[in-house]
This record gives sequence, structure tokens and C-alpha cells, in this order.
Amino acid sequence: MSSLSSLSRCSKVSLPLRSFSTTSSLSAIGPENPKFIEIPLPPQRYAAPKRDIKGKLPPPRNVFRTRGPDKATPEYVAAATLEPSDRHSKEPPNDFVAWKRRMAASRRENLREGLLELHKRKVGQQTAIETRSRMKSKRREALVYAPQREDERLTSTTVRQAVRQVQKGRVPDPGREERVAVAAERVKAKNIAREVQRKDALHTLYMHAREFITTEEQLHAEIEKVFVEFPFGPEHVGKTNIWDAYGAPPSVRNMLSTVNNTQKSAMDYHRGHGFITGKRMTKIAEELTGGKMD
Repeated sequence: MSSLSSLSRCSKVSLPLRSFSTTSSLSAIGPENPKFIEIPLPPQRYAAPKRDIKGKLPPPRNVFRTRGPDKATPEYVAAATLEPSDRHSKEPPNDFVAWKRRMAASRRENLREGLLELHKRKVGQQTAIETRSRMKSKRREALVYAPQREDERLTSTTVRQAVRQVQKGRVPDPGREERVAVAAERVKAKNIAREVQRKDALHTLYMHAREFITTEEQLHAEIEKVFVEFPFGPEHVGKTNIWDAYGAPPSVRNMLSTVNNTQKSAMDYHRGHGFITGKRMTKIAEELTGGKMD
């Protein structure tokens, strides 16, 4: 009876289940982990595998340089690995000299084989690179100039002739040459007019430069002439402002009266047309000579 009860008690104990899988369970990776959903990655054909190199390796020397002698020729190899002279061809006097001769011969042989093998490896690497580059170029050229696939032609959208012309190149413009020539002439005329205007401005500046204030004496004299105390003097008695003393600035009516010879002053009225004609002749002379005149 006791054995049966002990068996019943053992059957009620829950034993842990053992996992026979070699991979980690998905429960160990949370939903926030990018690896929670397994996505197959495409193989990278030209990706170099990660190399676990301890320390730092020096860059290899460029033995076969572009400038300099060709080290793969028999002449260079023979000159770099000279054979011993006649005096060393005799029987060595002791074991140490014989050992040194054997080491020298080994170094010469290693140098010859090393130069030849390095040159062979360089030629092989260059040939492989050129072949791979040539194949890539041919593959790219075949893809670029390949005809349109039938499924693309059947599923492509309808393109009108005008839009197709724009996609191929520039829109035809028959009158472009004439417009470009007219625009070039217009720009040339504007540049000439701008140059003439600049020369006229420089000449006018030169003519007005004689009245410029360049010294302190001229500045003081101009200040004393303009900024004077009021009243000005006994001849200006009864005048309260500068316009009464020296006259108001010319108005449009005064300028028109000068042109029409309707001045109120007797001297200006009887001055005649010679004054206006002189001004007009000065303007004409300035236009003909291309500069400002006094």
C-alpha cells in the first residue's frame, strides 16, 4: 500500500521539459529587437569578409615601381645577384667560410625566386582586375543598350509625341539663331551706350572738378560765404529772410517765361534771343564734341 501511494505522489510532480533544439528560442528575443522577425539577407558578392587581424600590419612595399628599372628582367636579376669572383671559387679554408658561402648562395637564390614570384603575382593580380573590369563594362553596356522588354512595352503608359520629344532632347526651335543674333546685337548696343554715358559722366566730373573744395582755405571761405549772420548788411535793411536778400529759387513759371521771353524784368525782357540761342548752341556743341563745355 505504501508503494502505491508513493508512485501516485511521483506521478503528480511536474518535471521540466528539455529542449532538444540547437537554436535559441524566440522568447529570448523581445519584440523591440530587429531580429524578432527573421528576414533573409541577400548575399553580397563583392563584400570582403571581416578579417580579425591582431595588431597593425605595415603597408606592403611597391617593389615594381613605374619609375626605375624593370626588376623582372634577367639583366637586373643578374646584376642584383652577382656570382662570387674567381678568388672565392677555391676550396674554403674552414667550415665557417663554407657556411658563409652557402648563406650567400641561399640569399642569391631567394632573391631571384622572390623577384620572379612577386612579378608573377603582380601580373596575375593586374590581369584579374582588368578581366573583371572588362566584364563589368561589357555587362553594363549590354544592360544600357538592351532593347525594351516586351512586358515593359505592354505595361508602359501612353506618352504623346510632344512629351516624347522633350524626353529625348531639346524641343526644336527654328528661329533660335535669329533671336540669339538679335539679342547679341542688343546687348552690344547697350554696352556701347553704357560706355558712352560713362565717358560723358567722367568728362562732366572733370569739368566740375575745378569748383571742388580741395584745401582748408577754400572750405573756410565757402563757410564764411554761406553761413553768415542775419541781417547781412546795411544794403539788406528790411529783409527778413534769405529769399528776400538773394531772391527765391527759380520756379517753373520763371523758366517758362525765360523760354517764351515774357519776363517781368526790363533787362531780361530786352535781352533778346541771343542768350537762349547761346545756351542752345552750347548744348549742341556738347553733343557734337561729346563732353561738357562751359
